[in-house]
Amino acid sequence: MATTPSSQRLLTIERHDDEDGTPILICKGRINLESANLFRTEVKSLSTSHPIVHADLSGVDAVDSSGLGSVLGTYVSAKGDGCELKLINVHPRVKDLLNITHLTAVLGVQ
Repeated sequence: MATTPSSQRLLTIERHDDEDGTPILICKGRINLESANLFRTEVKSLSTSHPIVHADLSGVDAVDSSGLGSVLGTYVSAKGDGCELKLINVHPRVKDLLNITHLTAVLGVQ
């Protein structure tokens, strides 16, 4: 069965824990209007019970304006829950977008 370009771009998120129990969300695809809520929901499910959540964005090669707003809103929401959302292994294209919008420092991108 052939996959369409859009089905290859859907956001998928897998959860892993590092050796000290910190959750790591392995994100792949695009964070856009259609998938922004998935990202927010996954982080929210962890932010109330973990002091730190890592979001590995090495597999996210595109973020649109809705996705960018969602990432920022999710960061603020997690902070309100007493959790630090850390974006790690950010794909170079996404890092460029965060640099252009001056959000790299705000979001503590690693």
